Amino acid sequence: MRRPAFLDVRAFGRKRFVIRRLLARLTAAEDLRPARARALVTGIVALLVFLSPATALGRADSPRRPPQTIEGRYIVVYKASVDSPGEKTEKLERSQGFKSGVRYGRAVKGFAAKLSPDQFRALRTDPSVAFVAPDRRVSAVGSVPLAPGEPTPPPGVRRMDAASPSTTREASGANVAVIDTGVDLDHPDLNATSGKNCVSPGAPADDDHGHGTHVAGTIAAENDGSGLVGVAPGTKVFAAKVLDGAGSGTASQVICGIDWAAATRSDGDPSNDISVVNMSLGGPGQPVKSCATTTDPEHKAICNATAAGVHFVVAAGNSGWDFDYAPEPDTPAAYPEALTVAAMGDSDGRPGGTGGDPVCRTGEADDRYASFSNYAATAAGEQHTVAAPGVCIRSTAPGGAYQTMSGTSMAAPHIAGAVALCLEEGDTRGQCSGLSPAQLVEKFRGDGATHAVTDPAYGFAGDPTKPLSGRYFGHLAWAGIAGADTAAPTIDAVSPADGEVGVSTAGTVSIAFNEAMDRAATEAAFSLVRSDGAPVAGTFSWSANTMTLRPSAPLAQGAAYTAKVSGTAKDAAGNALGTDRAWSFKTLASLTALPSATVIQTGSLRGGGPAQLTADDNSYYHVNSTTSGTRTTAWYGRLTGVSNGLKSLKLTYKGKSSQSCTQTLAVWRWTTSSWVGLDSRTVGTAEVQVDRAPTGALADYVSGTSGDGEVRVRVRCTRTSSGFYASGDLLRAVYERP
Repeated sequence: MRRPAFLDVRAFGRKRFVIRRLLARLTAAEDLRPARARALVTGIVALLVFLSPATALGRADSPRRPPQTIEGRYIVVYKASVDSPGEKTEKLERSQGFKSGVRYGRAVKGFAAKLSPDQFRALRTDPSVAFVAPDRRVSAVGSVPLAPGEPTPPPGVRRMDAASPSTTREASGANVAVIDTGVDLDHPDLNATSGKNCVSPGAPADDDHGHGTHVAGTIAAENDGSGLVGVAPGTKVFAAKVLDGAGSGTASQVICGIDWAAATRSDGDPSNDISVVNMSLGGPGQPVKSCATTTDPEHKAICNATAAGVHFVVAAGNSGWDFDYAPEPDTPAAYPEALTVAAMGDSDGRPGGTGGDPVCRTGEADDRYASFSNYAATAAGEQHTVAAPGVCIRSTAPGGAYQTMSGTSMAAPHIAGAVALCLEEGDTRGQCSGLSPAQLVEKFRGDGATHAVTDPAYGFAGDPTKPLSGRYFGHLAWAGIAGADTAAPTIDAVSPADGEVGVSTAGTVSIAFNEAMDRAATEAAFSLVRSDGAPVAGTFSWSANTMTLRPSAPLAQGAAYTAKVSGTAKDAAGNALGTDRAWSFKTLASLTALPSATVIQTGSLRGGGPAQLTADDNSYYHVNSTTSGTRTTAWYGRLTGVSNGLKSLKLTYKGKSSQSCTQTLAVWRWTTSSWVGLDSRTVGTAEVQVDRAPTGALADYVSGTSGDGEVRVRVRCTRTSSGFYASGDLLRAVYERP
């Protein structure tokens, strides 16, 4: 079996001949295991372009008309009376055991999902459901007809639902950079422009090799009536040439390309801002550290570029091993800031594995992982890995030509095009607009996983639903995520809830939206105001689609607050909430109860009374001990006016003894008519303060069952001989109630 060839991308001087011999052994090997492959490439410090040689063109596809309805998939529409469709859907998912693929809350209320016959029948008879209709195949959102004469879109593009046999997508308004061997700037099927030439500075970034032009075509070949179409047809592609005509280059040239892409974000010219970078190159690198601690200059460059808002899509590599092998990772594939793409095979643009083996390479199969593809073997690697078609991919070539190649180099541009569409398609902002690079990686992984659940046939052998032990290729990315989003967002839940009382003064306020939001616009649209009109300041945080305000200072006790999200809040696609959402809640009040009376159980009054226990002022309530046997003092304070609805309770006693004695503090539990010990210690002539909170149901320590009642706190001290007297300075109960 001929394996994908590698091209070195760094200059090696006198060692070039030796390295080429090692690479030749890699290419010629018939059954090369990863361990042996690693041994062969030990010491090779070059970055490697993940590329297979051009091969004969594959068979023409035979498009068929798909059925109008999709078996087992339905759209469920709620009645207009359902106020919280998101919450309702979650309840149905838990009770019926299905997973919704898409949810609706504006034009209609409901969801779409794959349902079993029993689930279908249960939902159809649910009193909150207006009707259940079968799902059907339609043109992809944002799709347009193929131009007359345009061939059927390539299988890989169709396999990701980025096109159908008769339709394709519109151009993205997001600029895409191809950091590679350059791009054929005159190719009639590309909207390409020169960005940066890091090999021959000052010269156009034209392609004198072919690899970069092939990548560019998969991303954005035009829907112009000839040639082929890419994932995002007609999208503007900027060429960054970092590799020469032999496919060689240096790390500094690669970093030059990354640096240029980042600089476009702040050069004052918005027309050249690079949003997406495709890097179908890589090789052995340093162990990966965090952005803050890395000493790898390429990693640092990507860290800074992602911080500037650039989204990186990179190839996983073609060694058939784990790209995230910690001692010697493949980079940039192992960088967690990048969306790393493994390759799978597809021969007919349809799921199911019935298309036959790809014809340009032996040893590959339809809808199966590519034998040459690198994969993730760690949890960290899995967190930024997806899959895309990478076997026998036909795309553009220099000189206005076309050619077929295989490799993860060919898989990555499928995702780069999908990312561009997700950011913007036509004149409409997409679902990824406003997302940080990290959030976009999370979205692509999550949407691929969700689509694998809603459409189990969509995946491939080797994906997480049909895994290979120790090899993670990721879910097949779904380009359907990139359709135009025109629906207004909705609020699924708020906390505290509307009308809630007894909210902690240390609490936060959270709002769960049904989709990713424009964080800046949504934070600006939120307000929290006390009943006297005083606004509450704080800091915002986000967890997925949930926004949380943490007030800068504790909320006032026993106060009413109104939270509001105005209609100016926007989702990531720029759609406004449209209507204001306001709700109110009330915080807990903190109160203090003091003794209204004292009762001596053992011993005798020496002096003072309850008034001496109301403040820490060295004014004492004195109780004499018994004079025979074990000398004992025991008394309790009656603290009245304590709410049965209390939410917290802390008891404080401060006192001393004329002689050292063993002091115990207890509270009366009315439900069991017994004293419950809280503290035991030795006290003497120095004052000691005890603070304790009873456990269990707090209302058990308050008399009665409603309204205000009494709490009793006992102080007992014992000594084996010699009389003494105990002196109490302070006794109080601090509690919270709604």
